[in-house]
Amino acid sequence: MNEEYQEFPVDQSNQNMETQPNQAGSEEVLGEITIAPEIIATLAAITTMKVPGVTGMAGLPQASLSTLIGKRELNKGVKVDVKEKSVNLEISIAVDIGATIIEVARKVQQEVKQVIESKTGMKVNRIDINVREVTYPEKEESVESQG
Repeated sequence: MNEEYQEFPVDQSNQNMETQPNQAGSEEVLGEITIAPEIIATLAAITTMKVPGVTGMAGLPQASLSTLIGKRELNKGVKVDVKEKSVNLEISIAVDIGATIIEVARKVQQEVKQVIESKTGMKVNRIDINVREVTYPEKEESVESQG
């Protein structure tokens, strides 16, 4: 494996390995599956952006999820640390001023954990949430300027 570009093996249990029945009828492991940390970061960022109350990834300009998908910038608010078959994440977010910040942060943790574990087969040990910004809805600002 090239040391400059690290990929991390996914859970080695039969449920996450590509298998094929052999002539004896038992399953044969076809090979190891690896998932790049950038993929985990993208899954975490997209999942985070879908949580109500999250208005963006901290440090990024405000934009809709559909605008950000496909851009490497989407991952900037996510740090991924993979050791063995487990993942630690640090996610920096912007939250709507009207939302209950602690509830939004907990929901991000729950949703990201579920998605990463179900889609990668890797165990999520820790998800740290950093709320770095609060945002104000644009609708309220336009109503105030008219009144």
